[in-house]
Amino acid sequence: MFEKILLPTDGTEFADEIAEWTYQLAETHDAEVHGLYVNNVSDVIPAATSPAPPNDVSDAVEREGEQALSRLERGRPDGIELTTELRKGNPAKQILDYADEHDVDVVVMGRKGTSLLSNLGSNTHDVVLASDVPITVYPSSA
Repeated sequence: MFEKILLPTDGTEFADEIAEWTYQLAETHDAEVHGLYVNNVSDVIPAATSPAPPNDVSDAVEREGEQALSRLERGRPDGIELTTELRKGNPAKQILDYADEHDVDVVVMGRKGTSLLSNLGSNTHDVVLASDVPITVYPSSA
């Protein structure tokens, strides 16, 4: 049923939990996993306060993304094919673009809070509303 699964990550422990579940899903369906980290420097320095982020901030966010993708690789079980990519820009837009460009079958994302309808993370919310492919929303344990 699934051949390509998109797994956006932010490098947190919760993202590791989602990755573990996603790898089980991939194993069940003999699917490949696409790990994606979106470097969104505007989350660190709002555009209104700085026309361009300082190089050291941009470099730090890029290193954070590389570390997040490395965590996906370290947690990957043998036999699961994993492709990773680091992008820049608006996370929801980049996730949707990646899903379209790579013809993924499903996107697996986490949610925050206790109510699925009212407490989706903003990126998850935006992707769920705009996606042309199914989205699996993994519940937060917190």
